[in-house]
Amino acid sequence: MKAVMLAGGEGTRLRPISAECPKPMVRLFDKPVMEYGVELLRTHGFNRIAVTLQTLPRMIMDHFGDGGDFGVLMRYNIEKEPLGTAGGVRDALDEPLDETVLVLSGDAVTDFDLRAALEWHNGKNADATLLLARRPNVLEYGLVMTDGGGRITRFVEKPSWGQVVTDTVNTGVYILSPKAQRLIPENTAFDFARDLFPLMMERGMGLYGYAAEGYWCDIGDSEAYLQCCRDILNGQARLRLPEQTPPPEGVTVNQPCYIAGNARFGRECRVGPYTVVGAGSVLGDGVSAEGGVLDGAALENGARCTGAFIGRGAVLKGRACVLEGAVVGDGAVIGEDAVVLEGARVWPRKEIQPGARVSGCVSRGAARRGALFDGSGIVQGLPHVDVTPDFCCKLGLAAAQSGEVSVSWRGGEAARLAALAVETGVCAGGGRALLTDAMTPPCAAFTGKIQRIPLNIFIRQDGRKLTLFFYDQNGLTPSRAEERKLESLVLRGDAALADPETLRPSRRVEDAAAQYAETAAEPPRWAVPGFAPVRLWAGGNGPDADLLRRALAAAGCVPGGAALYTDGLSLSAVLEDGREAGPERLLAILIRIETGCGANVLALPAGAPAFLDDLAARHGAAVLRPERDGGTARSLAADQPYMRDPTFMAARLAHGCRKLKKTLAELHKELPSFHLAENEVAVGTDRGAVMRELARQFPGAEFSEGLCARAGGGWVRVSPLPNRRALRVIAEGMSAELAGEICADFARKIEALDGRQK
Repeated sequence: MKAVMLAGGEGTRLRPISAECPKPMVRLFDKPVMEYGVELLRTHGFNRIAVTLQTLPRMIMDHFGDGGDFGVLMRYNIEKEPLGTAGGVRDALDEPLDETVLVLSGDAVTDFDLRAALEWHNGKNADATLLLARRPNVLEYGLVMTDGGGRITRFVEKPSWGQVVTDTVNTGVYILSPKAQRLIPENTAFDFARDLFPLMMERGMGLYGYAAEGYWCDIGDSEAYLQCCRDILNGQARLRLPEQTPPPEGVTVNQPCYIAGNARFGRECRVGPYTVVGAGSVLGDGVSAEGGVLDGAALENGARCTGAFIGRGAVLKGRACVLEGAVVGDGAVIGEDAVVLEGARVWPRKEIQPGARVSGCVSRGAARRGALFDGSGIVQGLPHVDVTPDFCCKLGLAAAQSGEVSVSWRGGEAARLAALAVETGVCAGGGRALLTDAMTPPCAAFTGKIQRIPLNIFIRQDGRKLTLFFYDQNGLTPSRAEERKLESLVLRGDAALADPETLRPSRRVEDAAAQYAETAAEPPRWAVPGFAPVRLWAGGNGPDADLLRRALAAAGCVPGGAALYTDGLSLSAVLEDGREAGPERLLAILIRIETGCGANVLALPAGAPAFLDDLAARHGAAVLRPERDGGTARSLAADQPYMRDPTFMAARLAHGCRKLKKTLAELHKELPSFHLAENEVAVGTDRGAVMRELARQFPGAEFSEGLCARAGGGWVRVSPLPNRRALRVIAEGMSAELAGEICADFARKIEALDGRQK
C-alpha cells in the first residue's frame, strides 16, 4: 500500500530545538521524529512512501536514503514553490490516480492502528477519511464535528475558547480515495483544510471522521515536545525506542527514565523521574537532571536541569541551572552559576556569561505563553507580571509589520509605560507609531477607522489591571486570523528589528475626542429636519461620560428625562419612568428604531442575545453577526458603529426618539418581555469534551461564540471561559423565572456531562 509523508515543515514554533534542522528531523529519544512515522507505516503494510520536502531536504534524504534500511521504498518530491498540504501531496503522486493513499505528517508522533482506519474507510465507502483525536486544550488545532455515522458536519480552524464546541481535533492523518485525489489541481497551491475538504462538503461527497484509538501528538512547540517525552515514558504511546543500558552504580535513578547506552555519569548523579538522557550525554559529579531532555549535552559538576531541553553539544558549566520549560539550543554554553529561567530560550551556539540570569530569548525566538487574546480583541493582566515592558516592546515590534500603528492610553503610570514600550517596539520594527489623544477604547477604534490605520491599540489601567484593546482599520475587533498572526510574531519573537537608516519618527494625532463626539452625533439619513429638543442626559463622571455628554449635546439633547451611563464599552440607562435598562434592552430599543426607520439588515455584536434576532425578524429585518457570517457581516458592522459603540448608540437613540416622537420609556414598553440569567459552571475535566456532548444533544444549534440553541421556550448560549476550567451559561426567557430555569437546567446538564467524562 502507498502513503505520502509531509516532511516539508520548517518547525518555526519549535525553535530553537528545530533551529538547525527540518522539523521532521528533530530527535526524539535519539531518533528523528519522522523515523517513528516510517516505522508505523511499515508495520501496517504501507511499504511505498512518497515524501514531500521543502526545508533542508538533503538532511532527510541522506538519513533515509531509498528506505531500504527501514524496510520500505521511499522516493522524494522537493517543492520548488510552496504548494500547500494538498498541493504537495498531489505533486508527489504518480498518474494514474487509481489507488487509495494514506497521508501522514512527518513531524507528528502517533501509534494509531492505520489498518483499522483503512478498513473503516472502506466500510463507509468514503471519499476521504480524517483520523481524529480528542484533546483537552484544542486552541492550537482544527476542530472537526461529525454526526452519529461519522460524516463530517463542520470544521472550526484553530478556535478561540468561545468557538470551542467539541474536543475532537484534526490530526492531519488522511485517507484519500482516487476520487478525492483528482479534486486537487496540479502545480497549484491547495490546502486540505482550507480548500479540498470545504470543496468536498460543498459537493456532498463522502467526507468522514474516524475517532482513532491510540496516541497522537503534534509536536508544534517545545512545550508539546517535552509533554510528548513525558507521555512516552508513561507508556501512553507504543513506540520502539532505542536500547537502553543501566547507568553505573552510584547514580540515583527515579523511574520512569530513558538512558542511552553510551551516556556517561560522574559520582552522585541524580536522574529522573521523566528524564531523557540521550546518546552522547555527559553528566559530571553531583549533577541533577529531573523531568527534562538532555539530547547529547554535557552538564558539568553540580549543574542542574529541571524540566528543560538541553540540545546536542550544549554545555552547562559548573552549578549552572536551567529551569522548567526552558530550551538551550545545540552548542550553546551556559556559564558557571548562571540561571536560565522558566520558559527562556537560548539559541544555538550562544554563550551565557557566568552568574547571569536569563529570561525571554537570546538571539531569536521566544517562550510561548499560550494564546494572547481572549477571543474578543483583548489582552489583559497585571502590570509588570503578565504585561511587562519587555512584552509590550515585543508586541510593538510584531505590530510594526502592519506599517502604521496607533497607540493611546488612559489610567496610571503603568498604562503610560506600557504605551511607551509599545511605541518603542513599533518604531524599532520600522513602523510608524501614531500617538492619539483618544481617551476610550471606542474613540481609539473610531480614530483608527478615520485615519485608515491598520492596527490600533488602546491601553487602559484600572487599579492593578492593564487591558489592551485592539482594533483594525475598520474600527472592529481583529478577526481571529489576524489575532493569531500577531500572536505568532509576539510569542515566537521572530519580528525583526529594522535597519536604523529606515526608522521613522512617531506622529501625533490631535483632537480625536472632539471629532469622535461630533461624528457620533451626526444625524442619520432618516432624521427629521431641525433639532427639536430631546430630553436625555449623561450621568456619571470621567472621560467616558464626558464624551457621551458632548455627543448628546451635539445631537440636540437637553438635560432631563432618561439618564444614560457608560463604562466606555457599553450603554445603560435609567428611563423616564425610573426603570433601569441594561445594554441588551437599549440595543433592543435601537433595533426597534432602526427597523421602524427602514433598516432591513443589521449587524449585531458578538454575544448579543439571540432574542434580538427574533425581534429584528418580527420587524422585517435580518441580522448578521461577524463571528458567524464572516466578511459580509464585518463590512456591515463597520458601517453600523451605533450597534456596538455606546456613544454612537446614545446619539442614535436620541435621533430615534425625535423621529418617532417617543421617549425611551415609551419605546421600552413596546418591547416584548425578555430576561437574562447567567451562571458559570466549573468543570473538572475538559471543556471541549463537555461542549462536544452538548453539541450532540442539540444538533440544530448554532456555533459561533460557543453553542447557541433554543431551549425550554427561550434561548441558551454556552461558551468555554478562556482562562479557567469553566463554562459560561447565558439563558434568555420571556420571564425572569423562565430564564432562571433554563440556566439552572443547563448548569445541571453540564455537571452531569462533566461527571460522565471523569
